[in-house]
Amino acid sequence: MGMNPPMCNHPDCGRGRIDDQGFCPVCDRPPLPRDDVAPPGRGRAPDPPARVAAGVGVAHVRPDPWYGLGLVDSDQPPDVPSSPSGPVAEEHRFCSYSPCGLPVGRGQGDEPGRIAGFCTACGHPYDFAQPNGLVIADRYEVERVLGSGAYGAAYLAHDRNLATRVVLKALHKSVAKTARHERDVLVGLRHDSIVRILGYEHDGPHLVLEYVPGEPLSARDGDRLETLLAHGVRVLQALDYLHARGLLHCDVKPLNIIRFREEGPAGALDRVRLIDFGAVRSRTKDTGKVVAYTEAYAPPKTDPEHLRPTPGFDLFGLGMTLREVCRSRWTDRSAPGVDSLHLLLERATDPERPWWRFVSARQFAEQLSGVIRQVVAAPPTRRQVARPSALFGSMAGSLHGGLGAARPLAHWVEAQPDGRGLLRMPAPFSSPDPGDIAAALPAPLSDPDHPTVTATAGGTLAEIRLALRGKDATAAAAHLRAAGLPDWHWLSDWYCGLIALAAGSPRRAAVVLGQVRRALPGELIPPLGLGLCAELRGDGALARSHYRMVFDTTPALGAAGFGLARVLLLAGERATAVAVAEQLAEEFRYEREARVAAVRLRVMVVPEPGHPAPTEDDVARARADLAGLDVDDAAAAALRAEIQYAEFLRTRDRLKLSDAIRALGPHAPTEREYVALVDLANRLRPALTWGRRGKRAERVVPVSEQRPAG
Repeated sequence: MGMNPPMCNHPDCGRGRIDDQGFCPVCDRPPLPRDDVAPPGRGRAPDPPARVAAGVGVAHVRPDPWYGLGLVDSDQPPDVPSSPSGPVAEEHRFCSYSPCGLPVGRGQGDEPGRIAGFCTACGHPYDFAQPNGLVIADRYEVERVLGSGAYGAAYLAHDRNLATRVVLKALHKSVAKTARHERDVLVGLRHDSIVRILGYEHDGPHLVLEYVPGEPLSARDGDRLETLLAHGVRVLQALDYLHARGLLHCDVKPLNIIRFREEGPAGALDRVRLIDFGAVRSRTKDTGKVVAYTEAYAPPKTDPEHLRPTPGFDLFGLGMTLREVCRSRWTDRSAPGVDSLHLLLERATDPERPWWRFVSARQFAEQLSGVIRQVVAAPPTRRQVARPSALFGSMAGSLHGGLGAARPLAHWVEAQPDGRGLLRMPAPFSSPDPGDIAAALPAPLSDPDHPTVTATAGGTLAEIRLALRGKDATAAAAHLRAAGLPDWHWLSDWYCGLIALAAGSPRRAAVVLGQVRRALPGELIPPLGLGLCAELRGDGALARSHYRMVFDTTPALGAAGFGLARVLLLAGERATAVAVAEQLAEEFRYEREARVAAVRLRVMVVPEPGHPAPTEDDVARARADLAGLDVDDAAAAALRAEIQYAEFLRTRDRLKLSDAIRALGPHAPTEREYVALVDLANRLRPALTWGRRGKRAERVVPVSEQRPAG
């Protein structure tokens, strides 16, 4: 039994046995120290009190942050490019006249050597623009120069022993120690998105690497935005693998990410590999400042990352890389996912607030995958994905604002007819109450990426949640102050936003929830909250924008669908509002409410100028849909009355409307309400007429005869 390797003890994994290198093959991380192991399904924060433990916050888990890769259909893989040749590196330039053989074409000081000229010793001409049969270590036949830099050149060569193409990375003797360090690092790495080392030659010295027949990462004609972002996720997978082993690449940039065509059983695939580990360093062994890096893709020189680099150094480089690669695909910020991408990269590459940037590849990938989800929800892909959030729990309600239920009986009781039979009634629906929104929006208990932020505040945050459910903004604010959350963390802004809503201040809530949106651009709950705030403030256009983004990404967040239907109807777009409700009805959780909403939206009368009355087709389809609704008798009667009122506006048939309202009477909970409904029905009945023999054709039945005895 003692010979079995231990299982991974991460709460969000627990599936793989630790390998001989001390890492989990499933999540690519070393096991947690025994003191850090949390019980399954819980974070490291202390358990909240027993009376509030159920249903408060979300578990400290990290779902698969790479899920964005599964949303992207591979574009046509790139063809193998014809790499331009370059000159032979100076250390390989010798006079080709055999009696001479002296070094030629060498530089002096900072001046590079001449590529072509004459040997100063024998006068024989030389031209090193092409390799011309150069053989290294009696084994590698150089075909062309792939590139060269400060540390040496890279050659494409044919390996005589393995009968395959390889890359020889030649380094100057002055950095032989760097070459050995790069060799030692690459030998231990096995990842699909990291270049593989095949050997090491002391002659040079040279690293022998696999040949990846591609070109530096860039946007090609026809590339879709999600394809480029998926490559970013793949690089983050490679960085997560490196960082888990205590290594930093320190030179992430487009030139060091090779995009290539990979042949597989399912066909050709579009893939990337991270290359050039010449600047790699160990977080534990290398303590000096970062020396080898590319300034355009690195944090500012005054940034603390240069003195004590963390994974954030590489994440900054990838953020700058994605900025460069996606530059031609993100000019229209109104396009699905593009605004979120801007916010994502603004956070990843913030030059002034290092604490605001991403701290781990998984945190970055979680938000990047969320942006991909927003992008692919748009045409032509139209892929909508519902998945649990890594940071937020589920919504406590649909916040339909009255759309998802029949008109309250009280509306009919309070209705006042004018001489033409038109009814003055309360609004058919309303925006959700701010306090109800604060109680319904999920409040996370902790942040998987910053567990220490809430390590001692779990119980206090649970108390905030209870206070919000009771709409007690004062108590919630007091608990938030006691929690001691740092001002820079998005959790602080989220709770401040909920408290502002509970206090009835949607404008203030929108300000702080906007900060959460900028911190978590791949999440859908923050823009949902912003949409609700905009609706409360009467900004229908902004509310529509937020609701549409959330609903188009996943209809599973029903509050966005109901909100979108509300603002669409108020904008005079009845048919579009109905279509939203019908789409929402396909979600099992909201099926009944959404089907009721679809019926009501067809016949709903908006008492504002410029809103046309429902058409004959609207009324007919609503009546047909009502027949299939699974609602109780009271709700069915209320829906029939609303449908009949819409028909009355077109036909002016007072008798049918009177009968529909009279049918509400048996469902009245009190005698007073029953009498009010019957009186309304009587007042709506057409004027009395007399027949030929002097008999009344219509008889108003006294109220006392309407209600059954007992």
